[in-house]
Amino acid sequence: MQTTLKTFTKAALMSSLFLGFASIAIAKDITINVAVQSMGNAGSIETVEYSSTAARKFQNSVFEQLIALDLQDPNLASKPGLATEWKWIDDKTLEFKLRPNVKFHNGDTMTAEDVVFSFSDERFGLLPEQTTAREKGETTFTRADGSKGIVPPATVAASRASEWPLLDHVEAVNDLTVRFVMKKATLDTEARLARVNYAAIISKRGFMKTASWNAWAAKPIATGPYKVENIEPGSAIHMVANPDYWGGKPPIDKLNILVVPEAASRVNGLMSGEYDIISDVGPDQVPMIEGSSDFRVVGGPVANVRFIALDENNGPLKNVKVRQALSHAIDRQTIVKTLWGGRTAMSQGFQHPLFGDLFATDHQTSEYNPQLAKQLLAESGYKGEPITYRAHNNYYPNELTIAQYNLENLRAIGFNIEFSVIDNPNDPSPDRMMQDLSNTAYFAFPAALLANNCPNGTYNTKTNPKSGMWQNDEFDRLCDVLNKSTDRAEVKKAFTRALDIIENEDPGMIVLHQNAILYGKRSNIEWAPSAMFAMDFTPGHFAIKN
Repeated sequence: MQTTLKTFTKAALMSSLFLGFASIAIAKDITINVAVQSMGNAGSIETVEYSSTAARKFQNSVFEQLIALDLQDPNLASKPGLATEWKWIDDKTLEFKLRPNVKFHNGDTMTAEDVVFSFSDERFGLLPEQTTAREKGETTFTRADGSKGIVPPATVAASRASEWPLLDHVEAVNDLTVRFVMKKATLDTEARLARVNYAAIISKRGFMKTASWNAWAAKPIATGPYKVENIEPGSAIHMVANPDYWGGKPPIDKLNILVVPEAASRVNGLMSGEYDIISDVGPDQVPMIEGSSDFRVVGGPVANVRFIALDENNGPLKNVKVRQALSHAIDRQTIVKTLWGGRTAMSQGFQHPLFGDLFATDHQTSEYNPQLAKQLLAESGYKGEPITYRAHNNYYPNELTIAQYNLENLRAIGFNIEFSVIDNPNDPSPDRMMQDLSNTAYFAFPAALLANNCPNGTYNTKTNPKSGMWQNDEFDRLCDVLNKSTDRAEVKKAFTRALDIIENEDPGMIVLHQNAILYGKRSNIEWAPSAMFAMDFTPGHFAIKN
């Protein structure tokens, strides 16, 4: 018999009354339903294919990496994950000792061979045979031994150059020892290996035996506490506990991630008992949820910065003074204090405190100054041409409320704004000018936030002319310093200058605020969300009070 949380409380009470203790109920199947705004790319949860904020909420339940992040630490400190220890054995070689007896979801034991394969050409779709097959539109290729392999999409193949620019190769020393050999010394290798995206360890045999990329992406084989049972594309991900999980028995037997786009529907579902936890609660919904002692709101700021991206290739935004005027027209203080009710924080530019000593302490983003905005707009020669401003339908928490407030301020300055709510604000059509976005500091290094604007990044026009939005030669050179320098002082100086260029001098974005994720939950659930988007349902971090 399956017991949901709604019936669990009743079962516990009856056990207490008639058997003298409630622990018998705990032995029943525990099913937890989590309602989220989106699951991201409809049929894929693969970390090298999809790294959106939506996907990060649940990917860590399936995938793990050699170095883990302490999700209960506000500063997201690193700790042993699938590796128990690691050390630099020379200035280019990082050696890991693997945790013994780790089981994949298919029952195989993890070895160094799996780690090597997780960063291999075949895993990223870079083998010549894979490239040829992909160019022909084929989904499989033939290996040298005659066996069939799968072909990842071109976006996956391109990701390794941008996400691992200085990785030369990974080699196995023995079954439980592996070495990462870099092309040159780098400051961020350990930080990059602590992220789920592009550093997750997968089963070599599981990948090689899968019939197609789509089949793999929907049901990958990794080492996490939960394994995918099935996916309803765009609607739900059904996971079950990994019985062989190295970290102990997972606290949830069946974990259902359910897509419920409408915020009001998520709240109503929580209060009716349909959902046990809901994500992306808006500040205006907090009083309704906490008006009952049966529910609580938890969460707060995460390692993600919300911003408005500016496309310098289209319309009036080709003029740098128009973009500068826009950057002085955003009232961040009111957004944080009033529209968020103080539940998040103003960001000191496009950065996050987890960068530690590399945090650009001297940097300030453009101040809210309506008079200066009007002056710059006049100097630009702007004649009232339409400027499009695109937003999602609350893909980000509180998105439309903030966008509407920005819209009022921008029009008061003198901008002719055409506002639209669309599914894909990043569609690179000629009318793309302003769009709501966010970036996550998914590893503790400045390049984590700036990567999309650097060479080979999604937004860089020079290296991605089809969908890029912005590019600056000096900024590109600074990206090279961030990726290759081993001098921390030089990196911090380059980072500070890069922020000044992209936010103030030649704006490619307008920083809004540090993002926050609020969750509603039943009061009898003991669970706290992390400072990353990841929801932590590992052993010891989720329980139900009797």
